[in-house]
Amino acid sequence: MALYSEAELDVKAKATVFSLDRNLAQNSIIKEISDLYITFCESSKARKLSMKPRKVTEGVELRLLFELLCFTSFLISQIIPNYVSTRKLLIKKTNYELVHYYSGQAAKHLEKLCQDLGMTKLREIIFISPPPDVKIRLGDPLHPIARLTEYSECHAEKKGREVQHFAQHLSKALDPYHYPDLEALWNPQVMALKKLAQRAMAEVFEPSVKLGK
Repeated sequence: MALYSEAELDVKAKATVFSLDRNLAQNSIIKEISDLYITFCESSKARKLSMKPRKVTEGVELRLLFELLCFTSFLISQIIPNYVSTRKLLIKKTNYELVHYYSGQAAKHLEKLCQDLGMTKLREIIFISPPPDVKIRLGDPLHPIARLTEYSECHAEKKGREVQHFAQHLSKALDPYHYPDLEALWNPQVMALKKLAQRAMAEVFEPSVKLGK
C-alpha cells in the first residue's frame, strides 16, 4: 500500500515549501551570498575587471530569495522519490505517480508563496547583447513554474547543468553586467542548499529525527 495519500502529500508539499523558506532565513543564506559578492568586488580580480559592487537593495534580495526558493524546490523534487514508495512484502518500490503529484503540489504552493511575497511583480532580466557589451531589458514577470521547468530541462540534458543555470540566475540578480565573473562564487552555496533541502524534507517526512544545526 502507498505510504501516503494524495491529501497527506499535499499537506507535506506545502509544509516543505514553507520549511525551505524558513531554513533559508534562519541560515542567513541571502546575507552570505551578498557578503561573498561584496568581498569579491573588493578583490584585485574585480578591480582588473573594473567591477564595482552594486547596491544589494530589497528588490535584489527578493530576487535572490526567488532564485533560492526555486532551486531548492527543484532539489526537493529530486529527493522525494526516497520518501514516496509502495511496499509489497519486504520490497519497497518508488511510486512515481505520487512523486509527480507531490512535485506538482509543491510547485503550486511555491507559486502561491512567491505571489504572496511580491516576487511575481519582478521581471526577468533579458539580454539584448551579451558580455562584454551588455545591454539588458526587463521581460515577463518572474514565474516559479517556468524556473522549475528550466532546471528540470537542464538536469535532463546533463546532470549538473542545472547547477550552472542556477549560478547564472543568482549572478544576474546581483550584477547582470558582470554575471559570468560571479558564477564560480556559488559552489559552496550549492552544497549548503542541497543539505538545506534534505533538512527541509526530513523535517516534514521524519519529524521524529533530531537534526543538528
